[in-house]
Amino acid sequence: MSTVLDLALEAGDIATTRADVALFKYAQRLYGVAGSMARRLEASGVPSSQLEVPQGQHRFVETQGALDVPVALFLGTVRLGDFGYHEIRQFAVRSLKALEAREGVRHVVTTVHGPNYGLDEDEAALALVGGLVEAFQRGHGPQSLERITVVELDIGRAQRLRKALERGLGGTPGVQALSAGSGFRVQRMSAFVQAPPLATAGTASLEKPHAFVAMAFAPELEDTFHYGIQGPVRAAGLLCERVDQAAFDGPIIQRIKERIETAKVVIADLSMANPNVYLEVGYAWGRNRPTVLLVRDVRELRFDVASYRCIVYRSIRELESLLTRELERLS
Repeated sequence: MSTVLDLALEAGDIATTRADVALFKYAQRLYGVAGSMARRLEASGVPSSQLEVPQGQHRFVETQGALDVPVALFLGTVRLGDFGYHEIRQFAVRSLKALEAREGVRHVVTTVHGPNYGLDEDEAALALVGGLVEAFQRGHGPQSLERITVVELDIGRAQRLRKALERGLGGTPGVQALSAGSGFRVQRMSAFVQAPPLATAGTASLEKPHAFVAMAFAPELEDTFHYGIQGPVRAAGLLCERVDQAAFDGPIIQRIKERIETAKVVIADLSMANPNVYLEVGYAWGRNRPTVLLVRDVRELRFDVASYRCIVYRSIRELESLLTRELERLS
């Protein structure tokens, strides 16, 4: 049995990442990366029915050359709206247990779950890696397993998540950083031990309050979110959640409503006058959630909110300072 596991998060496309097995979820529908990979598989002759996995079950699917892995493992999970940090951690543990039935698996590839449908990206990545670390250290997974690669298509997000993992893995027993920032080496434990600190990610999140951020899905606002809003929100002790989708379908809309209803505060950037953002603000007001309005230029405001207090910022640094003070006032 392998006693060490190399674990890395890399920027790239999971479809072209060479490995022995790729891991995907079936959240009673196919979404995001799993949906994209499913379309590739179907185009190669894999029946769509093979990818529909009941909750709690799993299925190995031969990829027929559609991906650079010979086999894909689909795990049936709860619906998307219920797939939170704890469920991500469970997904990781279930994956390694399911892989025990496959011989010769040395390299497994998967992707981050959560950020595109509203979860805090750092917490989501920590929940996934925490589950993988805990499962491996407790003896789960194929005996031949040597490496797990978490692939993220967005280069900027991959860079941010690497830093989050460096912070989260620091001080975790049996885990050490590899040279040149190439990932981490995880040691199997010789005896049962308490779950490592990182593995609690996804459990503690169940009790941690969150802020819901409503803003236009636009490249020019990405730095505003990651450097002007996330910092103050996390400094206030909140998870920072945003649905990272340009178009909303039924499950995504339901997800938005649920996270607004349970948010400690809703932060809405009205820049670019996106209609979806105005709808989210209206819903937050209707549910009596504390709401902070932001805008780059007052001329971007529409008449229906122009009379409400709104933080006007001219730079990301100014936004960070103003939002920090506002969240302190609301706490």
